[in-house]
Amino acid sequence: MQEDLSDENSDDDEPGDDVEEEDMQEDLGDENSDDDELGDDVEEEDMQEDLGDENVQDDVREDVSGQNIWRSKNKKIIWSPSHEVAGHFVPPTLSPVGAFNLFFTDEIIDHIVAMTNLQGQRTIKRCHAWKPVSVAELKTFFGLTFLTSYVKKPSVSLYWSMDEIDATPHFGQTMPRNRFQTIWKFLHYNNDVSQDDSDKMYKVRPVLDYIVEKFKELYQPGQNICIDEGMMQWKGRVSFRVYNPKKPVKYGIKSYILCDSASGYCFNMQPDVKEARTTSEIVFSLLDRLPGHGYTLYMDDSYNSVAMCELLLGAETNVCGILRKNRGEPQIFRTVRKNELGVEEKLVRHNKRVMVVAWQGKRLVSTCHQDRMQKVEVSWKGHKDKGPRLKPECVVAYNSSMNGVDKLDQSITYYPFVRRSLNWSKKFVAYLFQLCMFNAHVIYNAKHPEECRTLLEFMRSVVKSWTVKRNVLAQVKKEEEERAVAKVDSCGDWEDRRGSKRAPHRIDPDSRLDGQLGKHKLEYLKPAAKSVNPARTPGRRCRVCARRGLRRDTRMWCVSCCVPLHPGECFTAYHTKQNYSGSV
Repeated sequence: MQEDLSDENSDDDEPGDDVEEEDMQEDLGDENSDDDELGDDVEEEDMQEDLGDENVQDDVREDVSGQNIWRSKNKKIIWSPSHEVAGHFVPPTLSPVGAFNLFFTDEIIDHIVAMTNLQGQRTIKRCHAWKPVSVAELKTFFGLTFLTSYVKKPSVSLYWSMDEIDATPHFGQTMPRNRFQTIWKFLHYNNDVSQDDSDKMYKVRPVLDYIVEKFKELYQPGQNICIDEGMMQWKGRVSFRVYNPKKPVKYGIKSYILCDSASGYCFNMQPDVKEARTTSEIVFSLLDRLPGHGYTLYMDDSYNSVAMCELLLGAETNVCGILRKNRGEPQIFRTVRKNELGVEEKLVRHNKRVMVVAWQGKRLVSTCHQDRMQKVEVSWKGHKDKGPRLKPECVVAYNSSMNGVDKLDQSITYYPFVRRSLNWSKKFVAYLFQLCMFNAHVIYNAKHPEECRTLLEFMRSVVKSWTVKRNVLAQVKKEEEERAVAKVDSCGDWEDRRGSKRAPHRIDPDSRLDGQLGKHKLEYLKPAAKSVNPARTPGRRCRVCARRGLRRDTRMWCVSCCVPLHPGECFTAYHTKQNYSGSV
């Protein structure tokens, strides 16, 4: 393939020279070849290659203007996107938060909760200052993080400012500032103890693999797809940081991204950790399950070559994109200059399967477009209105279908909730959550095109569902009530390490006023396993006395409510009065 396109005769450029039959077989796209000889060669090869195929088109045909138009000799590649997995888990009716939960599921939240609690307990194990984070609390934390994407302030602490000029009371009403900063400090996505040094993405590997698998599982791209690079800004010290002068973000962590050209949906992404991989390995790993279904892949000059086109054609995938110099193109393309061709002139060569086009100083390669010009409306310098201009058909298709990754980057750049951090893993996972938010918006728009048309409206709906205080408190109360009903003996290792359970300081369980005083029993508090004097019964502040402004400790607690109480009047008032804070 590559040798056929490179073998050009220097006499081909002379319009009056005779062309031998062997030269004709090497370069079927020579514009100076005799039409009769070309037709004979094509007809003979058609009989050898496509014998019995009644639908085979001739290699060269004449259009109404008398020009020779090339028709690709590739077998007809039919787009068949049906896949039994894609979109199987997307319900027919969907809310914005439901669409986001398709990617940010309870399974991945449970994993982050476990890793964060493990890191917090390991770091401050000498005291009991770490309060384990719950699923509801972590959702609230991420909801406030998403909120910072369109409510912008120069520092995190200003979101809890009490100044009437720049106050945002929703943050303080939803979560205390110190608690938010504590969760951010100990936020982890994998266990550092069992770290694999050979995996540079180990710190984010579980979250990365899970989310990318969801990307591929929940969506079936359209016929046109594209591959490009995405950059997450990072100027810190990390071994796989790259510099890309072509991107708006020049320093950072680069990722190879495959997107749907029409919607910009991120179907697959792989961080570039500077592993020794060939270009074909990168491309086919990004395509995943798409080869063999007739897709058209658009790529820039970083990936394209004539040999790559042949490989993808073998996988029933068409290719179109820019071609660098010395990537298998004919010799004549390496010497032609921009000023040698007119504004609407082009140079075309092909070998029946791959077509190479030179136009306006650019070289393009295509396996699915015809050698013809297409009229488009473009802006002219010095003119207010657009005017018509002829461009090659492959150029028009490339310009309209290569912008899938650009749509993705542009959308997530408007509302970045990636905070400054010295830990690259936290910023990278926040970048993944931005991709989740954009993909969820694409899926929701496909189901409900009239609602949440913009990404901002979609994000506001998700944030409202995750941060409204009444929803959060309802879920927290439910979790606390479930834990309070359980017996003390069922607490397992957590109880042995921390002693008797503790109820939330500001929230009372709903079961305290159930009228069943028989199930509310007072027992002595259990000492912690690491207590200096285990034989001595610990004391805690009585809940009723504390509400009345008295500092009195008790050594007994209600097993059902997990609340320390004095026997007698305090116990009775707590379980019978709605407002027990009044003085006796």
